[in-house]
Amino acid sequence: MELAIGYNPLIKKLQVDGYIIYPRFFDDKKALLIRRDYKGYLKKLWSNKDKIQIAIYPDNIDRILPIPRNIRYIVPVHDLSQIEIADKLRENNYNVLLGYASDSRFRNYTIEDFIKHSRYEKWYLGISTKRELTEAVRYGFNYGDITLMLLGKFEQIRDPNYVIRKLKELLRYTRPQGRQTSIYDFLR
Repeated sequence: MELAIGYNPLIKKLQVDGYIIYPRFFDDKKALLIRRDYKGYLKKLWSNKDKIQIAIYPDNIDRILPIPRNIRYIVPVHDLSQIEIADKLRENNYNVLLGYASDSRFRNYTIEDFIKHSRYEKWYLGISTKRELTEAVRYGFNYGDITLMLLGKFEQIRDPNYVIRKLKELLRYTRPQGRQTSIYDFLR
């Protein structure tokens, strides 16, 4: 499973190998979910198109927006009928992933239903707890983005050295190499 980290105050200090880190992973939850500022989001997307590898496709949009083709898009699925948006994008030669919302307030289906209906690679959106990380690994998600809250308490995650150490440790358990490890080793 590949992990990504979106924008956060420590981002310039968190250039850790093995992660897709902002701006390569582009997400603006405030613009998309709170302000619903799709035009502003699209402007940022276009102005950073050469730096971005993977970006969130704007939520709850059922048509194809004018977006750069060189970026891979995560279609957030709030309702299983929204898988059609991913189908439309793929028909128009966009590279897409399906995004599972970790927060149940933003979806009306179960993880089992999502897995059953998904015909695409899967992205677990907003992994912020050990339970969500375990679930993402157990259900075989290809990708996921983590929040720093997954790594420790607020006081701990303000320390860049602590965060980098935890990120390296987490990487060993999500993509083990060599000796057999499990996610449960990280969760202890």
